[in-house]
Amino acid sequence: MNCQAISIAKVVLLSGLLLLAGNALAQQGTIRLEHQAEQWETVTDDNGAEQVQLVKVTNVVPGDKVLFTVTYTNTGDQPAENVAITNPVPEHMVYVDDSAAGDNTSILFSADGGENFADASDLRVSNDDGSQRPANASDYTHVRWVVQSDVAPGTSGAVQFAAVVE
Repeated sequence: MNCQAISIAKVVLLSGLLLLAGNALAQQGTIRLEHQAEQWETVTDDNGAEQVQLVKVTNVVPGDKVLFTVTYTNTGDQPAENVAITNPVPEHMVYVDDSAAGDNTSILFSADGGENFADASDLRVSNDDGSQRPANASDYTHVRWVVQSDVAPGTSGAVQFAAVVE
């Protein structure tokens, strides 16, 4: 399989994983999720100056960094309480340390496939010998944003993180 075929397969995989995470949360209430995957691209403007901009993911290869953004909107007529958005770090990708962001959210991580979540400073993983060590960004399997207040009807917010293709 050539490099481009692998890249297209990874993009399809990334999109599928994002949609799976969003569908599970959307079924819980009136929060609608929209997912976007973008990558940084250098473009030359009409004056010959190079600029870096975010563009929709079309092709990724090992070493490329992808920005995943989830926009959430309360489509109901009541405030949405206890909103939590969970996204897996896609297979064949590694979370970029300190890249998770979201206004008015606390951010938690999982290193065990989404079974348990903790603040990055408290997250631990087991070594082969059974001892424990602090988790590294490369250990993260999921990112969870917990919105710190109710989401009023008609309002939106966004959360995001970056990951690099292995």
